[in-house]
Amino acid sequence: MVWLNTDDYKNQEYVELRLNAPKSEKICLEFHPLKMSCEPDWNPMWEEWHCYISPLRIYKQDYELLLNYFNKIYPIKDAFDGTLEAVFDVCFCNWIGKSDWHSIIDEIERDLNCVSNDKKGLLTDFIAWIKKALKHTSIIIVESNL
Repeated sequence: MVWLNTDDYKNQEYVELRLNAPKSEKICLEFHPLKMSCEPDWNPMWEEWHCYISPLRIYKQDYELLLNYFNKIYPIKDAFDGTLEAVFDVCFCNWIGKSDWHSIIDEIERDLNCVSNDKKGLLTDFIAWIKKALKHTSIIIVESNL
């Protein structure tokens, strides 16, 4: 089971990736796969991207290691409504589609042989989580708590 009932979001078990972020850090990005629907004129509710059983959380000092990879693929079209998004926004929701995630993965994989082993571990774990999530959805929403 990868999806909870939409009213059970408090039962999510976050996967946390840490390299440099102290345990006291509160600022983070959360990665939430969207539970897709085939209903016509569907407009996803907050609960539909907060019902994946194991969303990903990465704290500020560590998500800063990923920002360059996100910035390389922007501008992109919002994966849900198609609006042009000029930049990755660390203060708001980013609706990123499967093809854009694959572009991010490609950018990271190009660098894996050129980074420290610690950073390589974080990046490899990040890629693995994204690939696993994309087996169950075509959109992952990245949101901040800023």
